[in-house]
Amino acid sequence: MLPALSGAASLTVRSAEGEAALERALELGGLRQIEDRLFTAPRVARFAGALVVCYAVFLIAGYLRRVWLVDDNGAGIPIDFVATWAAGHLAATGQAAAAYDLASITAAQLTVVSKIDGAYSWAYPPTYFLLAAPFGLLSYPAAALIWIGSTLAAYLAAITAILPRRATLLLAAASPFALWNAFGGQNGFLTAALMGGSLVLLDRRPILSGVLLGLLTLKPQLGILFPLLLILTGRWRTFCAAAVTATVMIAASCLVFGTSIWGDFLDSLRFQSEAVLARGDVHFVKQQSVHALVRLAGGGEIAAWAAHLAAALAAIGFTVWIWLRPVDYRLKAATLATAALIATPYLFIYDLPLLSIPLAFVASFAVERGFITGERMLVAVLLVALIFLRWPVGVLLTALVMLAIVLHLRQARRIEA
Repeated sequence: MLPALSGAASLTVRSAEGEAALERALELGGLRQIEDRLFTAPRVARFAGALVVCYAVFLIAGYLRRVWLVDDNGAGIPIDFVATWAAGHLAATGQAAAAYDLASITAAQLTVVSKIDGAYSWAYPPTYFLLAAPFGLLSYPAAALIWIGSTLAAYLAAITAILPRRATLLLAAASPFALWNAFGGQNGFLTAALMGGSLVLLDRRPILSGVLLGLLTLKPQLGILFPLLLILTGRWRTFCAAAVTATVMIAASCLVFGTSIWGDFLDSLRFQSEAVLARGDVHFVKQQSVHALVRLAGGGEIAAWAAHLAAALAAIGFTVWIWLRPVDYRLKAATLATAALIATPYLFIYDLPLLSIPLAFVASFAVERGFITGERMLVAVLLVALIFLRWPVGVLLTALVMLAIVLHLRQARRIEA
């Protein structure tokens, strides 16, 4: 036993020495000095601001030239938000259950858009109707613009609450995922706002944090790790607030739309899971999970699930480990937010604004404790490259965020030692 422990300790020492040697080599190569000169707060803000202006021009020009949201004849152009509008409209007119039938929701969509290419289905829980119904009472273009604007504002508020700087606001808006989410009118801004807000308020306002977490059950696959961590760390006020919020939402949905609608939802969920995860009706190139990456590479369903389960368990295990140790809360929050993305097999490009949450927490930690050499350069390169990439990047990006967390953790321990 003693020789084994000695060997493990020796391996750990050699690993730390290797990392330190690599860090010194990078510093001697001048990379840290280059980064310090390039990535000043004013320069980062100007670069991000320029990207945001480009995004805004792109969207406004698309709207004014009638190639986004509204066509030359005044009819709507379908984006992903058309499913939210149609589901909300059906719910507001007493036909909520019809939203789970593809033919019915498509017919509702065709009342405001000229044609539908593909399918804009609906598989969200009935509690989502409580949010969508008011938008279904508005015209389609007005509802889309209000949805995009309000959820974007909530997203930016959550990110800047983590790291309250002007550059943070601009960088969050400059993310390519922000552009893609705004263009499609998807709910990535909303889920990022809820998850980010819950994490940033967890210790300061635990009950409000729980309320936001309860609202995140609108997309329950993104919050499955939170109850486990809340229980393990004894955050009972947050846990109870989340449970009460979710229960009230379920009760309200039953009261307004009837209890049978939950059976319709479960039937729709089974169909959607089969279509997306098993058959790949939504092409695997558009999905961002380990499961989808294996399927895209030609692997079978069993291999895909095995690889995904292994990645999910590794991420969950690391998250539990770091949350039960005296580690800076910002690294804990970043780990949990990243693991939540790794754990779910149902993940799309429009969900990736959620990556801004762990990045903001890591950045907050790095601003105070020091950046890893090369970290800022890699983020800048990815920020530009991702505007043009169309292959699944979610697995790579979540892995890189986890690696950054591990490196910051090791660097902090090395400094403290």
